[in-house]
Amino acid sequence: MFRALRRFWERGTKGYCYEDMWNFDSWLSATIARGLREFKAATNTYPNDINNWEEWQAVLSEMIECFEEQNRDTSNLPRDNFVEQYQARMANKKQKLHRGLELLEKYYFDLWD
Repeated sequence: MFRALRRFWERGTKGYCYEDMWNFDSWLSATIARGLREFKAATNTYPNDINNWEEWQAVLSEMIECFEEQNRDTSNLPRDNFVEQYQARMANKKQKLHRGLELLEKYYFDLWD
């Protein structure tokens, strides 16, 4: 009970808690994905270098997918060729992370409404 109260208090005062630091990468990915999902639902404008609303929505969806991919489970791989499949899954995660960060950097100053 004390740990739950401590986590609640720390998240309320700092925005994160000591347990979030154990897997900070996972916490960041989840936080960014949730924020982007909420932003996508609330925004009503799009950047000047985007041609139309649908294109902006597609960019936001891609960013969300890239960050959500980071927390997808890798333990459910079949036992056959586990190592190769794990390496392929991690390479895919890394590629998506790079794409998500690239888009985040490109549109960082456009994430306002």
